[in-house]
Amino acid sequence: MAKFADKLAGKKIAVIGGSSGIGFGAAQILLEAGATITIISSSQDRVDDAVKRLGGASPTLDGKVGNVRDEEAFTNLLVSLAPLDHVVFSSVDKIIRGALADANLDEAKHLFGVKFWGSVVTGKALVKHDIVVPGGSLTLTSGTAALRPKKGATIGGALNSGVISLTASLADELKDKKIRVNTVVPGLVKTELWDKLGHTAEKQQEIFEQGAKDLPVGFVATPEHVAEAYLYAVRADYANGTTIVIDGGGAL
Repeated sequence: MAKFADKLAGKKIAVIGGSSGIGFGAAQILLEAGATITIISSSQDRVDDAVKRLGGASPTLDGKVGNVRDEEAFTNLLVSLAPLDHVVFSSVDKIIRGALADANLDEAKHLFGVKFWGSVVTGKALVKHDIVVPGGSLTLTSGTAALRPKKGATIGGALNSGVISLTASLADELKDKKIRVNTVVPGLVKTELWDKLGHTAEKQQEIFEQGAKDLPVGFVATPEHVAEAYLYAVRADYANGTTIVIDGGGAL
């Protein structure tokens, strides 16, 4: 009997932000584990591309367009997908990084609208509506800037800290529905988000080479490496209200 291997077989999972980066990696590993995946992204082109890269639309894979900045429409989308077994949230517009003195706060406020307020909107929808079945879960995404805030990551650290705090409160909010809430906290990861920081390919390579030297594991993660943490968060029935750090030993 494949009691554990087939644990996610047929389970319905929505991956918000699953069209690229860490979210795409999570969608891929959950699909390979036998789950039925719905990728949600704000762009139809990105949804279509992600579904294509994962093998094409099928009874176990589809995509929907949804923008977390529009609470009513996004909530209606989640309700339309019910009943879901699990929800994974990994949406983010851009990494907020750089000197605080030079920060564009209007831009930062806009970026909070996806990763932080998007997490809140998703959590509120699950509290208010019967979207996820009892025994299901919500997995959010933070970042190690929340745990080791430093110069250059003041705003991003605050954002990610807010997600971690949200995790504990949502776990309490959803306990009567028997829905678990956890957060994955990735360290340095190679994703498309680095392109949005304006770094050249050479500069990114320099950052990753230095990061690999500094990490005990000796390499910088790709989304596929971090995806293992999402698989754990979804599968582990006894994990609730927790932060799952996957940073290559960066905290050592």
